[in-house]
Amino acid sequence: MKKNGFVTSALLYGILSLFLLLILGSLTIMTNRKLTDDKIRRSALDDVQTITTDPSCFTVSGNTITGYSTSCEKTVLVPETIYGVNITAIGPSAFQNQNLKNITIKSNITSIDQTAFNGNNGMLFIMKMENGQIPYDNTEVSVGRIWGSTDSTIRWDE
Repeated sequence: MKKNGFVTSALLYGILSLFLLLILGSLTIMTNRKLTDDKIRRSALDDVQTITTDPSCFTVSGNTITGYSTSCEKTVLVPETIYGVNITAIGPSAFQNQNLKNITIKSNITSIDQTAFNGNNGMLFIMKMENGQIPYDNTEVSVGRIWGSTDSTIRWDE
């Protein structure tokens, strides 16, 4: 009888241990998945923008973007190079009246003209650089006016 009780106890202990291991493992996976999902979303947005931003959409003078075609995507990733030229600036009215939805700007851009996005409303600026790396008017940003774009927001995403 004692042997039977020992086997039963050992079996129950084993089942309980396996159950706890599965539960704790699931919780760990779910927690890590949340972190991974956020990274996947950011990466997917970058990938979509990389795929849909055609270099021929941009007009360039030297290292400065001076224009953007109205027939191109409204979600834009400013490339680091266009036809082999390193891009470092966005010039006056470069994206004027384009009805852009969002734009991702990387750390290669060191200058944006204060009128670069005139006529675009409700944009999301995703800045892949340190806050303050690029000059901007903080007073204007506080009222949603960013480089000429009204009712817009800016997200610093280092």
